[in-house]
Amino acid sequence: MAFSYEGRSLPTHWYGYDIKQRFLVALNELFSTIKFSSAILALTGGAGVFASCFIQGISCTPALVSIMILVSFSVYNLNRKTDEAEDEINHQERFSFTKRFEKHLFFAALISYAVAIGICSLSGPAVLLVGLIPLISGILYSVPFFPKTWQFHRLKEIPLLKNLLVAGAWALTLTLLPVYASNLLPGIPALLTILFFFNYVFMASVLPDIRDREGDALVGVRTIPVIIGDRNTKALLTSVTLIIGLGILLCGASYMPIPVLTLLAIGLCYIQFCIISIGRILDINFICDVLADGGFIIFGAISAFILFIGR
Repeated sequence: MAFSYEGRSLPTHWYGYDIKQRFLVALNELFSTIKFSSAILALTGGAGVFASCFIQGISCTPALVSIMILVSFSVYNLNRKTDEAEDEINHQERFSFTKRFEKHLFFAALISYAVAIGICSLSGPAVLLVGLIPLISGILYSVPFFPKTWQFHRLKEIPLLKNLLVAGAWALTLTLLPVYASNLLPGIPALLTILFFFNYVFMASVLPDIRDREGDALVGVRTIPVIIGDRNTKALLTSVTLIIGLGILLCGASYMPIPVLTLLAIGLCYIQFCIISIGRILDINFICDVLADGGFIIFGAISAFILFIGR
């Protein structure tokens, strides 16, 4: 179709039709890239270490934020490379994207971790070792090193253990990185911070298993929801949050200021909201991909707000 102007026939894109379509396509491509390249998860790593510094009363530096952004981007992309069988069933759109750009994402992940390790090494061996925790746990999590005759070939296939490994690795990294970068030793605040992040990451790693229960069962991955069902899984998460949460708040009352306790209380309520929302209030994909994955951004934003109003 063409339009006439001063006796001449002009194509429709002169009137913005093709430009609009191309803009929408480009916008969709950009959104897919941000969503499926782990860019958002990388930002959550930076926000998480900022919240960790706030909880422990440590100054947050650009180096710490950069390390966690690079490490998060790298680990999640490498992990998705090893999860292709499950993603092909559970997340076809993400699988298509990662297969399309698998070489680019793989090399970007390697370069990102190399840069992160380089920054860590500038702060000493302790920071370097902490920076390697996600990589080591990722290898243990994804690489098949058990004998072929065994029922399980990878740690991620062992029920509960994979969630404990993921939660422990991120909790230790986010907590200890600021401690050792500041030449400090871990104390009670560090312990409470580890428990808080462990609780959150444990929840954030189990909720997608509820969503992916059918696909995991088809490929033989025995997650907690596959074994005990959705309702019992949510009851387990609620119990963990209640036990850890009460311990954090009761013990933290003697070691942490009110603003920090406020953040921790809000964070624990946020965790429980994500749990009870599954199958009741919000779409499960929104809960898993936005609320659960983006929790660190919420914690970081609350930390920044408390610091701002406290000036």
